[in-house]
Amino acid sequence: MKILMYGLLAVGLAGAYSSIGNADEWASSASTPGHGRMEVVTNYLIFSSGKYYDVEIPRRVASGRKISIRYLKDGEWVQDSFVVAGISTKKDLCRLHNKLPSKLSTSPGDTIYIQPCRYQP
Repeated sequence: MKILMYGLLAVGLAGAYSSIGNADEWASSASTPGHGRMEVVTNYLIFSSGKYYDVEIPRRVASGRKISIRYLKDGEWVQDSFVVAGISTKKDLCRLHNKLPSKLSTSPGDTIYIQPCRYQP
């Protein structure tokens, strides 16, 4: 019985450790390859949907700043700006969020995905 109990405890601790190691981190700035993939979210009353675009971005991005972006939409280049409310990271993937996740709101914001990416905590 003790062996079973210690075995379950070890599995539980290993699972907790691996989920901590896989948690997202937040960064203050990021170095990018100059391009990424943007998800533009449209929120409806009951659900939201997203469209994806290849996007050109600056090679250096800082949280809390407005950046100039350019993306291809319906065969035409669109010049726009994107406010980087936060930068979440996981390994070499960075996500530029224009709206920070909140417990008060379940609606997602637009996000630019960049890989590979280097970042500063």
